Amino acid sequence: MTVAPTGSISYINEASSSLHPIVHLIENRQEENIGSIYYPAPHLDNTTIQYYESAYDTDMRHVIDIYSMAQKHVDQGMSLTLFMRSVIPEGLYEWKNGKSNNMTTRDLNRLRNYAWTKGIKSIYYVRTHTGDDSKDMSINDCESCVI
Repeated sequence: MTVAPTGSISYINEASSSLHPIVHLIENRQEENIGSIYYPAPHLDNTTIQYYESAYDTDMRHVIDIYSMAQKHVDQGMSLTLFMRSVIPEGLYEWKNGKSNNMTTRDLNRLRNYAWTKGIKSIYYVRTHTGDDSKDMSINDCESCVI
């Protein structure tokens, strides 16, 4: 058993999604009957904006480290989501230095192996951001088709 990430529920409750970093400063969710609904990060204003960093710009090893510390205190498996850009920002992962910044399956394997060595029992989703906000990958799209 795995406890799922709580991203959608957190928007409704104006809270952060547990240990996950925020995805966007303002999340645009498409609701079938309503249309676009915009959810700002919790407590986002001009004085707090500098404290927020998108999950897509965060070294996922830091997220894995935090989850591995929390996992020691939880009986069930905790799941986490990896957030990856299709073009990885320069300098984010040292193994990309001098190589193409395009995300590859090798990058995912490095992060999955790192998570396994840290005791993570489940990676729930891998979400890929293409750089074009209108073409964000969703959890229902094929991640291996994108890479």
